[in-house]
Amino acid sequence: MKKFLIPLIILLCAVAQGAWAQTPVSTDSELRSAITNDANISVTADIDLSNSTLSIPSNTTVTINLNGHTLDRKLTKRGEGGGQVITVREGATLNLSNGTLKGGWGGNAGGIANESGTVTLNNVTITGCTGDDSGGGICNLGGTLAMTGGALTGNTCNDHGDPTGGAGIFNASGATATLTGVTVTGNRVVTKGGGGICNYGTLTLDGCSITGNTCGLNGGGIYNFSTATLNMKGAMTITGNTTASGLAHNVFLKSGAVITVTGSLEGSNVGITMESRGVFTSGYDANNSGVAPSTYFKADRSNVMAINLDAGEAKLGSSLPDGAVYYIERKSTGWKMTNTTKILTTQIDKNATPTSEDQYKLLKSTNDDIYLGTNNASLHEYYVVQGVVTTNKLIVRGPNVHIILCDNARLESNEISVIVGHTVYIHAQSYESSVGKLNMGASDNHCYGIGGRDKLHDAIDVVETGGNIEIHGGDIVIKYVSERYAAIGGNYDDKACNVTIYGGNIHAEGGYHAAGIGGGHSNEHFGDINIYGGTIEAIGGDGSAAYDAYGGAGIGGGSNNKYGVVTIWGGNITARGKNESAGIGSSQFIIGGYQGEINIYGGIVRAYGDDYGAGIGGGDSQDGGIINIHGGEVYAYGGTDAAGIGGGEGGNAGTIRITDGYVYAQGGRDYGAGIGGGEDGNGGNITITGGTVIAKAGLNETGCRAIGPGAGSDDYGSLYIGEVMMVTSERLATTGERRNMCWYRT
Repeated sequence: MKKFLIPLIILLCAVAQGAWAQTPVSTDSELRSAITNDANISVTADIDLSNSTLSIPSNTTVTINLNGHTLDRKLTKRGEGGGQVITVREGATLNLSNGTLKGGWGGNAGGIANESGTVTLNNVTITGCTGDDSGGGICNLGGTLAMTGGALTGNTCNDHGDPTGGAGIFNASGATATLTGVTVTGNRVVTKGGGGICNYGTLTLDGCSITGNTCGLNGGGIYNFSTATLNMKGAMTITGNTTASGLAHNVFLKSGAVITVTGSLEGSNVGITMESRGVFTSGYDANNSGVAPSTYFKADRSNVMAINLDAGEAKLGSSLPDGAVYYIERKSTGWKMTNTTKILTTQIDKNATPTSEDQYKLLKSTNDDIYLGTNNASLHEYYVVQGVVTTNKLIVRGPNVHIILCDNARLESNEISVIVGHTVYIHAQSYESSVGKLNMGASDNHCYGIGGRDKLHDAIDVVETGGNIEIHGGDIVIKYVSERYAAIGGNYDDKACNVTIYGGNIHAEGGYHAAGIGGGHSNEHFGDINIYGGTIEAIGGDGSAAYDAYGGAGIGGGSNNKYGVVTIWGGNITARGKNESAGIGSSQFIIGGYQGEINIYGGIVRAYGDDYGAGIGGGDSQDGGIINIHGGEVYAYGGTDAAGIGGGEGGNAGTIRITDGYVYAQGGRDYGAGIGGGEDGNGGNITITGGTVIAKAGLNETGCRAIGPGAGSDDYGSLYIGEVMMVTSERLATTGERRNMCWYRT
């Protein structure tokens, strides 16, 4: 026994010496002081990292055992010094275990930003972190990330950079990430892809659970770029991930990307969506011989797609009979979206006029005008676009006409006109970048948008235009619109269409004097506009010297539109007014004044007034009308001397109510209020009873108000701030101080 005694004593001493080498810390300052090369740190209490990011310097190795405790940045907006909980510098090594990181908000990630270091995580949870550019929980910009156990939950990526995404993890080109037994759930990418993980580098997954994440566009669970490597083995669960509009979107494979299967997938359940259908695995049969790939992989659109074995690999293909066509229809109750994939299966002569609900006609290229639909009030009629189709005019004469843009198809048309009382529905088959396209307008060939020409200027229209437009999906680009016509909605001097947008990727630029989405020139009523989802950029048309240079709103009125209602329930929306018009609201030239209404319940809304137009509200010399904000994220920027939200230059605030959401309102350069009147405009009636509201006056210090009248007016109107609200201006406000703090810049 004696010959073993001395080595045993040496071993025990070595273990004891290792334990003694640990540095216990319980405060922010102790933790920062302990970070040196080869440090072995033991955290003994929850620590608030309230001052700045915890940085692991280059060429140092740091080991931290959290012992079940939390490191919390406690940020509610993007923080100074990066904003992350931890940043790992190039060449550094971090070994982190047994605890939680939370509350970070940075550009690249809010939890951990790995700048080409080596990061090893064991049983670590990263939660409640935000990345404005790429990554929410972790941004692996280079180097190596290895994560075993633990979770990424409730993190957000705001998509301000490019490439973007990865609310749980963003794995950059050249970076390597390995996840073993990790749970990724409840993370959200606002606009683009990879609600759970966005992969541009090399990603290896072994027995992970990726569920309940959402994205704006592609890959609620995982977005995998064309040149990225995705390795997978073990019992994988990647289900229940969706787009913002509710479509199942688990693993999205960009064209050319595959899953490299490196071991058994027994017990797996993985949803698949592809940009281009076909084989999507490598090494499947070699590691899962005799097992049908549909055992482990499921098509996200299982009612129209199927998984099969093709030469030993998994393949995604159509499950419909030859000639059948499917499309997505969206509906909404309030802001709750539902998506239904509908199938047209009847085999008919595709050149014939549809006579029943399940028949369709193929649209073909022609220079002639095409009349869509009959006068059968009970019939929905379907027109399908496959390949590239070029037309002159599509004239919607049937009460219910559906245009279906098949995947990878493109429709090019100069005009889609809709007769009063009739409805055109535009559908896509999917929400990916392969989605069907509708292109209208070219630099040398102006178009008339969706809404069409008026009866006074086109002999073929013997009745009024101005029906209904519903957009359910598709990649829709409308530019170079003829003067006085909106890209979507209004023609000239006739009735504007009502517009409902449920989804899609839409870029709409109005013609001279017209809105991007809304009214053309001299539509008294610019139509009711409801937006439930989609990614939308709407730009008003410029003015022209012939008509006193009056432009149009991004969303809302063209010149001389008196009223209309804009309601936004969701989506990612950017609206830009032109030539003295509001981003969302009215133009400048209106006989009788603007009386419109704007309601925002959700979504992300960015509105920019031009020249003397408000961000949201009135154009030059116009009042703000009625503006209600009940939720969402709203960013409103007034043009020169105009309010961020409220009146244009010379316009009064109108009636403004804010009950919930996040609202940022910046008055235009010089004399506009943040929320209220433009220069010389009164404070209107403003009520704030909920939400987070940040209001900033115009840049001129004299007479500018954050909330209230514009400079040059002392008519404050009425301002009510709910008793449960807190107002801050460098310091906390007492109840008696709150109104004056809003009414004056300081």
